[in-house]
Formats: sequence, structure tokens, C-alpha cells
Amino acid sequence: MYTPQSNRPRQLSHDARRTNPKYDGTFGRKAAIGWKWLKKNWFLTGTCFLCQIVTTRKESSLDEKVTLLDQRLVSLEEQGLNTAADIKSLIDGMLDVVKRSEFEEVLLLTENRWGRMSGQAKQEGHESIVTPRKDFASFSAGASIIDTLTSPTWSNDREIQPSKFTLFKKSQKVFGSPPLTVLVSDLSLGICWPFHGTTGQIGIRLSRTIWVEGITIGHVPRSLAYDIRTAPKQFELWGLDHGNQEVEGNLLLEGTYSIHGLENVQEFLVPKTRLQLHSKVVLKIKSNHGNPDLTCIYRVQVHGKVKDNHENYDLDHVTPT
Repeated sequence: MYTPQSNRPRQLSHDARRTNPKYDGTFGRKAAIGWKWLKKNWFLTGTCFLCQIVTTRKESSLDEKVTLLDQRLVSLEEQGLNTAADIKSLIDGMLDVVKRSEFEEVLLLTENRWGRMSGQAKQEGHESIVTPRKDFASFSAGASIIDTLTSPTWSNDREIQPSKFTLFKKSQKVFGSPPLTVLVSDLSLGICWPFHGTTGQIGIRLSRTIWVEGITIGHVPRSLAYDIRTAPKQFELWGLDHGNQEVEGNLLLEGTYSIHGLENVQEFLVPKTRLQLHSKVVLKIKSNHGNPDLTCIYRVQVHGKVKDNHENYDLDHVTPT
């Protein structure tokens, strides 16, 4: 009788294990198996988890470094472009100074050749700029350009080495001849002063204070010109007082240069009612003959009579002649 009583609790315990819902069903058994595996392999699982964290951080750090590198490259490219522009500007400035110095020497030689070229010029079918009247706008006689009353000289950027990359593109700045050209030009093709557009002006300090009587404008002959449309058309001549640097002075004459006449050197006279003493003049170009981009002035001469009082000459403007 004792033995059956001692076996009953064991049987109940076995039945309870069989009916325990913790391990009932397929999901419960898989969960139990997984938990047992996890307890046995906890070290491997932790290691994998740590590796995943480290890898993620490394990728994030690498992305940040790549971004910073890109930003640095952009900054360096901008600095390179700015440096290249500065160097180009310095080189252009130095070349401009050298060219101007050399150009003035050439202009003096050109002006001294005029007398010898007069006969040859007529044989070639165009009139020489040399006239029997005194020219008080002659550079060799002491005339000069008033920069503050003169329009900027035409210039243009010409690309000489095309490239897909902005940093490697090369261009050359092309300058027109300086305003001084109009005081010495012999009307050879290209020996002119160009300015942008159809309107502009040039200020001239005369070699003497004179009663301004007229102006002569010369241009390359139509038969030799590449683009006669750049020739000036309507213009005004203004006289300035000796101490006056303002643009507004005395209007001496208005005229129109024609490209259809037989003569490429044309003289315009100041009306007697407007004759006045002046040491400076401003030639204002109001239009040209059709070129919208630039206008070319080849030669300007100013005629008149010298002031009677020789003692009042301004020695700054006098050149022995």
C-alpha cells in the first residue's frame, strides 16, 4: 500500500510537465531551442553585434571624410581660379605698359615718315593726311590725350585653348591701339583708336592755346577698309577753357563724316560766330556708319591761329618746333 502512494506524486509531476503550456506547440519548441542555442553561443553573438556597430561607425566616418574632401577640392579649385585670374591680370597689366612704351616710339617714327609717304599715298589712290595747315593736335608738336575726358579703349577676350574644364581654359585679351594713335596715325589700315559701341569721345590737350578754326578727320580709304561701318559719322567739337577739365564747354561745331565722298580726309570749319580761345578740345562721336560693336578713329587734326601774346604760353605744353 505504501509503494503506490509514493509513485503518485511522480506521475502527477510527469503529467504536469506534459501539459505545461510553456513548451506547447511548434513556436514554443523553436523558441526554447533558440534560447538554449543563444545561451551556449552568447560570445559569438556579442562579437557579431559589436562588429556590426564598429562597421557602421566606420562607414559613417568614411562618408564624412569623403564629404570634407569634396568640399576641400571645391575650395582649392576656387582658389586656383582666383589665383590664375590674378596672375593673368598682372601679366596683362605688365604687357600693356610695355606695349604702350613701344607703341609711342613707333608712333613717333610713323609721324616722321609722313612727308616721304605723301607721293606714294597719292599713287595708291588715297589722299595723304599731311595738310599745309598747322596741326595743333600733333603729338610731335606737344599735343597729348586727356585721359579723364576719353572713352575706354576697345578690348576683347579671345579663347586660344578650348577645354572642357574651366581651370584649363586659356584666353588672350586683345587691346586696340591707345587714344594717342589719333594724334599720329598715317591712315594705314589698322592704325586707329577703337572704342566700344557707336558713341564715345576723346579729349585733346592742344600744343598751344589757339583760336580754334576747324578740325580735320581722316579715315582709311573705303577701298582698303575691311569694315567701313566703323568710321565715325555724326560728331561734335567742344572747346574747354585752360583751367576747365569739365566735359561741358563751348560747342564749336557739329559735322558729319561721309564715307561716300571721294576724299577720306575731310575738313570741317568752325563758324566765325563761335571762334574762341581754347587750349583743350573734346571730340564727341554721336554715331558711326553701322557697326554696333565698335567705332574707329584714325586721325584728328585741329587748326587755328596762335594766341598773340607769346609770353603767356604754357611751358608744360610747348615742344620746340
